[in-house]
Amino acid sequence: MATAQLQWPMALPVRLHDCPRGDPPIPVPYDPTFLNATHASLLVVQDHKPNRASRVAVTVLSGSDGKRVPFVLKSTDTIGKLQRRFLQKRPDLTGSLNLAYNGKPVQRHQSLGELGVKNGATFITFLRCLGG
Repeated sequence: MATAQLQWPMALPVRLHDCPRGDPPIPVPYDPTFLNATHASLLVVQDHKPNRASRVAVTVLSGSDGKRVPFVLKSTDTIGKLQRRFLQKRPDLTGSLNLAYNGKPVQRHQSLGELGVKNGATFITFLRCLGG
């Protein structure tokens, strides 16, 4: 019985003068068939989206007091649902609850799947100042 041997991509050496910002030289993996190529085409491949809603464990961190509240939601659930469930546990924040994910404010109509929320993600509450 013959076994196939996997061959890892070779590493293209990088010289310091190839790094204009002084980044450390890191070997760049490449396919040897591209060594003498002048042009190449890339094919965009989208991530596989699950057919059904997957469970996502998220945490909401209260920016005012540092308390964490964990939740388990579906990837199809919206930010509005997360806000409602959070307010059931923390009614003191009613009327001023805004959430941010990855440093950006999120809208009530957005779903966790649309935002690319992964298991273990953290949302942070913040206050908006009214006035002009």
